[in-house]
Amino acid sequence: MPADKNRTTLFVSAGIFASVAGLLTVIHGHRLVLDAIDEGIVLDSAQRMAGGAVPYVDFFAYMSPGGYWIQSLVFQLFGISLFTGRIPMIFEVALQCGLVFWLTSRLASRKAGAVAAFLFTGFEIANAGNLIGQHRWDSSALALGALCLMLAGLERPRPAVWWLGGGVAMGMAAWCTPSMAIPIGAVFLWACARKEHRCLVIPFAAGIGIIGLAGVGILAAQGALGAFLKHLAWLKTNYSVVNVMPYGAVNGGMADLLKGAQGMERAMLLVIVTFMELPAILPVLAVALWLLVWKLGRINKEERGVIALLLLLMIALIATAYPRPDVAHLVFVAAIPYVLTVAAIARLIPSSAGIWVSVVPCLFSLMFGGTLVREWMDSRTMPSPVGPLQVSRRHVDAMQDLLSTVHPGQGLYVHPYMPVYYFLTQGRNPTRFCYLAPGMMTVNEELETLEGLKANPPQWVLYLQLSREAFLRVFPSGAGVDNRYRTLEQWLEQNYKPLDDKKVNVMGYELWQRRN
Repeated sequence: MPADKNRTTLFVSAGIFASVAGLLTVIHGHRLVLDAIDEGIVLDSAQRMAGGAVPYVDFFAYMSPGGYWIQSLVFQLFGISLFTGRIPMIFEVALQCGLVFWLTSRLASRKAGAVAAFLFTGFEIANAGNLIGQHRWDSSALALGALCLMLAGLERPRPAVWWLGGGVAMGMAAWCTPSMAIPIGAVFLWACARKEHRCLVIPFAAGIGIIGLAGVGILAAQGALGAFLKHLAWLKTNYSVVNVMPYGAVNGGMADLLKGAQGMERAMLLVIVTFMELPAILPVLAVALWLLVWKLGRINKEERGVIALLLLLMIALIATAYPRPDVAHLVFVAAIPYVLTVAAIARLIPSSAGIWVSVVPCLFSLMFGGTLVREWMDSRTMPSPVGPLQVSRRHVDAMQDLLSTVHPGQGLYVHPYMPVYYFLTQGRNPTRFCYLAPGMMTVNEELETLEGLKANPPQWVLYLQLSREAFLRVFPSGAGVDNRYRTLEQWLEQNYKPLDDKKVNVMGYELWQRRN
């Protein structure tokens, strides 16, 4: 890429990054998302770490430590609030939007890059439930950044430095999501298969080694290395018990989305569902389109290696979602499919026709992305122990009741999900677990939780009586799993009761008080 074009592309990429970051800061920085059950896993754990607690030793840390390290550092630098909890996600989503433009421009043109970035941004931010503190945002942004560093290095006189940086970023991605070892392996495979690039394996491996040793050193210094290794073994045994979904699936199934719709309404819903399924459709479409580009000879010899790397990494990133490659998880690794699909179409059709082809997808992207804006406009701002919250109007009263009843520092146990309530109330959780997931957490975790509750009974309990139907909607592979923790729940029901003077219920979680 010529130097002047490269500078312009970098400038536009930076502008896209700043624009998306600014937009998300305004409309989502303080937004409370109550229908995202994973919200709070990172926040609660990172707050404990910011206070000196050691993951895997002092509390049960559900994920690998990379995401916790990032969030804990942000809390220590900028204070503890919902907004500071959103800073990593905002940065990572905005970064990916800018890099989608940069990559697509490199493969096609800046016009194609603008289309790809616009589509990616609108569809990625459409679901507020995905825009939370989430280790997969951390790892996907780091992996995409690593790819861009490595590709940029191929055009520089000293590529080893760039590949060293790419190795550091990829290594950190693996600390956030261990399955990122698959893309790392894909890069090694690609570089080793190309004689002219084999020398880059060494700096890439060195970068991974540097960040790998640094992470091991931190865990060892904290006395948590052995506990972390045991946790990895626990995940290997327990995670896939209920977390198995078909490729491209949605919670409740497609039939649930189309239930009751007829005629034109059904046709429109099918179109909307098709765009919802883009994270699952685009990878398949990208492979087919680039095979066509290849067959038609619209790719030169120098570009073939880059396209092969992108296709290989795309497949490897999709594999990181296993055993739950549903749409919700594929969203996190959708950047390269957008890049490859738009760039291939740009090579197959004239630029003038491409503008018309992009109109309908761009309109739907605008419509999907506009959902986040509409939800922001339908929210109200209220105070909380973790700063201002923008809460949907339908949940404001319930949240006010909760926050006016449960005060910071008071004992609180939330059963079974929703660790975000610990964070929002700043209630004190007497157990090692920020949540219990039926199927993943076994009777051992149940009894350990009960032991903590008996040793230090909290004043309050937020209790969801999880129905079988609701459990199977999210975990359809858990048909053979009991979704109740009966011993623990029996103790809760014997020692706690709903409030005497009023009912406090937030999204099905009812506030109970300790019996006298």
